[in-house]
Amino acid sequence: MQKIITLIIVVTTLLFASCVQKKSTPTVTNEISFLQKNEVKSPFVGHGVQWSAYPHADSDKAEWGALMTDEKWEELYKRLDFINPHIIRVMDIASWRYYQGLDKQQQPMLNFDTQEVKSLYKLLDYCQTRNIPVLFGEWGAPGLWHLDKKNKEIQRADDERWTKMIVAYLKHLILEKGYTCIQYYNLVNEPNGYWASTDGDWEQWKKGYQNLNSALKKAGLDKYVSMSGPDAVTQWENPKSPIKAKDWVLQTVDDLNEITGLYDFHIYADQHMIRDGSFVNYLEPFTAKIIPTGKPLVLGELGMKYTGALGEENKKRGQEDPYAGPDDSSMFVYDYFYGIDMADAALQSMIAGVGGAIAWDLDDAMHTVNDLGEKDQLKKWGMWNILAEEFGDLEKDKTPRPWAYSWTLLCQLFPPKSTVIVPSYTQQNDSIRAVAATFDKGHTIALVNQSSKAECLQLASDVFQSNQPLYLYEYSENHRPVNSQGFPVSSQKITKGSSENIKVDLKAKSVVFLSTRLLE
Repeated sequence: MQKIITLIIVVTTLLFASCVQKKSTPTVTNEISFLQKNEVKSPFVGHGVQWSAYPHADSDKAEWGALMTDEKWEELYKRLDFINPHIIRVMDIASWRYYQGLDKQQQPMLNFDTQEVKSLYKLLDYCQTRNIPVLFGEWGAPGLWHLDKKNKEIQRADDERWTKMIVAYLKHLILEKGYTCIQYYNLVNEPNGYWASTDGDWEQWKKGYQNLNSALKKAGLDKYVSMSGPDAVTQWENPKSPIKAKDWVLQTVDDLNEITGLYDFHIYADQHMIRDGSFVNYLEPFTAKIIPTGKPLVLGELGMKYTGALGEENKKRGQEDPYAGPDDSSMFVYDYFYGIDMADAALQSMIAGVGGAIAWDLDDAMHTVNDLGEKDQLKKWGMWNILAEEFGDLEKDKTPRPWAYSWTLLCQLFPPKSTVIVPSYTQQNDSIRAVAATFDKGHTIALVNQSSKAECLQLASDVFQSNQPLYLYEYSENHRPVNSQGFPVSSQKITKGSSENIKVDLKAKSVVFLSTRLLE
């Protein structure tokens, strides 16, 4: 990248009056520098969302019937166009779509001409037409959901019958239907977990992973899709697993790097890890191992699980909500601070060298606890509930929730292939996070303040162009302007010169973006 003379970027004192004391004397609490030498040396994929094909509402035979009408899908398309996700994770179960059990010879019976498969097309159509890479996969071996006492069901990841099923399905979706948006394949969700079909069996999962990769090559599908793993959740230990949760990631690099196209694992952070900035330190052992491979790394699921008093309050709210599954919902998705915490987590992941985060999840209507289709057991983690008219509170479930605002800005303003730049500070502050990125024809800076005190910051850089206007976006409790659809718009256009020394006021508990990209 061509080095450009040092530039101090400022936001006008008109908007950020708290940076100015009497007689317009600025009080800078910290200077943050973004320098070329601090570029992150790892591929940046961009941020995205988890989106499922509504298994309880996708067909006439579904638990809720065919509630996902064309009108519902069109509304989802409009909303996702505003969010602009750069990667979408789509997980499914074979028996939800195409698997119809075993025949007398114990071989799988498959049918790709089902109403449920056609419902999946709706989702993939969107990704294909918008050129969004899909991380595709199945939650686990079909026998975990499709029980048949007369037959020996497929329960292992290394069962060659399951491998053949997956390949046949991908042939249909990619070669016949043309869904080349499917670029990565995820074999078993969180395979180290006791809840997974593999139940922490490393060798079983590893063999299945290798078998599927070989089968993809044999079928010529490796030109379109590559393996992604390990998809482990690194915070919980399974006593049955021969290796620690974190080692599922490290061992995948050691044993399977040659056949892995994308690394991913899951994080459900508590408020302490995010708010004190320790998430960076947590992630760095993983990025230190993966960055030398040259392969991208994403957080395959990112969400917040609060502990202590907040954890108790979350459970209480879930029990009081007639539609929520209290044991697997994040009821703070309704709260403003959830958008601060999720944005902070994403910025810290970028600082640590992670190439993107996939938010869990898009929509309450996608899943129920244990996926039994019980309407009073929704997994409430979403940006909204697209089926709020059928079951939900229209006032707070039908429209985008607060955290959709900050996540939209993360997706929109940090495009794929950006060069991420980490900051240096004149004063250490555990409540402040900052990250920047340069990309074709522009750049973005994002700032988070987790403290209850406003900060006046000065931003310096030797890599940003000086002849472009900046657009300011603010996510604060009392100021987050939206368009008619409820999605973020710029608060202010800032025209700056190369010699200006203006300062940024970062309100308490807020996120600010400065970008050359304009959202309207």
